[in-house]
Amino acid sequence: MDYIALKHTHMAFALLSVALFYTRSISRLVTGKIAGKKAVFIASHGTDTLLLISAVYLAVMAGLTPSSQPWLMEKIILVLGYIGLGFVIAKSTQKSKQIVALFGATIIIAAIGYLAGTKNAFIL
Repeated sequence: MDYIALKHTHMAFALLSVALFYTRSISRLVTGKIAGKKAVFIASHGTDTLLLISAVYLAVMAGLTPSSQPWLMEKIILVLGYIGLGFVIAKSTQKSKQIVALFGATIIIAAIGYLAGTKNAFIL
C-alpha cells in the first residue's frame, strides 16, 4: 500500500473510532443500551486496533520516530490520555465524572487532530 492510501485509511479509521467513542460515551450517559451491545464493543475495539496498526505502519513508512518528532511524541501522550479518559467514562457510575471526562476527551481529540494536521508541537 502506498503512503497516501495508508494515510487516508488511517484517517478513515480515526473518524470511525471517534464516532464509535461518542456513540458509546453518550449511550452510557443516557441508557447504556447501545454501549452494552457486543457488536458495538467489538467494532470499537477492532477499529481502534486497526487505527493503531495503521499509525505505526505510517510512522515506519515515513521514517518518523517520537524522539525525533516532538509533535508525534505529544500525539502519543495525548492518545494515552484519551484512552485513560475513555476508561473513566466506561467505568465510572457518576454522570458528572463521565461528563467531565467526555469534555476532556473532546479537547484531546481536537488537539490530536491539530497535531496530525499541522505537525507543530504544543509543548515539546
